[in-house]
Amino acid sequence: MKTFFKILVLISLFYACKTEKKTPETTPEKEVVDVKLTPKLTHELNNFTHCESVVYDKKRNVYYASLIGNREKGDGSIAKVDADGKIIDTLFISGLNDPKGIAITGDKLYVSDVTVLVEADLTTGKVLREHTNENAQFLNDVEISKDGTVYVSDTQKSSIFALTTDGNFSEWFNSEALEHPNGLLNIGNDMYVAAWGNVVGEGDNKKQSGHFLKLNMDTKEITKISKDTLGNLDGVQIYDENSFLISAWNTGKIMKINTKGEVEDIVTVGRSVGDILYEPSTKVLGLPMNIQSQLLLYTLEE
Repeated sequence: MKTFFKILVLISLFYACKTEKKTPETTPEKEVVDVKLTPKLTHELNNFTHCESVVYDKKRNVYYASLIGNREKGDGSIAKVDADGKIIDTLFISGLNDPKGIAITGDKLYVSDVTVLVEADLTTGKVLREHTNENAQFLNDVEISKDGTVYVSDTQKSSIFALTTDGNFSEWFNSEALEHPNGLLNIGNDMYVAAWGNVVGEGDNKKQSGHFLKLNMDTKEITKISKDTLGNLDGVQIYDENSFLISAWNTGKIMKINTKGEVEDIVTVGRSVGDILYEPSTKVLGLPMNIQSQLLLYTLEE
């Protein structure tokens, strides 16, 4: 009889173990860390007459900055600065009028100059060609896509012009929904636009303020990334895979904005900050200051 009861107990324990519900293991949620960026000023270059734009040349390890000059014919130039912030030549490319946005590819530099897109040689500093279009009014920022097309914003006309590899310079897209585009940044099939803004309101309530936009280059569909306007936007650069750095000319603010439209103020440097540079490999943030005639170089520390 004892043996029989032992067997019953063992059978009960067996089925109890099989039917026992195990609590599933849970993976703790990752802690969300709010990373704050701290800019540290490393170089301040003065007497850069109405500095408007700056780019970095990885091949030559130098910076190029556009200097508008005093708006006299031919007094604009492209300055050349070494990686340590020392001026090499303020007249590396000379004889320009009011140069603004710059982009480089290979051994060529493209710079907008009022209604002309100038193509120059980076080896010699000589102007090779000037591209014009009768519809251009105020050419501004320059961006080059992977296929070699050179895009130029026309802030006054609310357009984007394009120079194709076969030399055709034409108005690519015109729309008030571009909100008078200034800064351009091409990633894949999208063109990100830092907009100067449409004029809204009347009298004392009149203002011009732009959104950060995304333009689908196939469909021409425009999406507002920023939930509200952010000022007279000027430059735009990639910060990381999910966010950008943008500048607002009128407030002097440098902001980080992610793809969800969330904005973080990084630094305020004064009115007239132009077409900025951010180089991820060195964490260098370049800020051209138009009114102040300066080029400020920072490092961004997390």
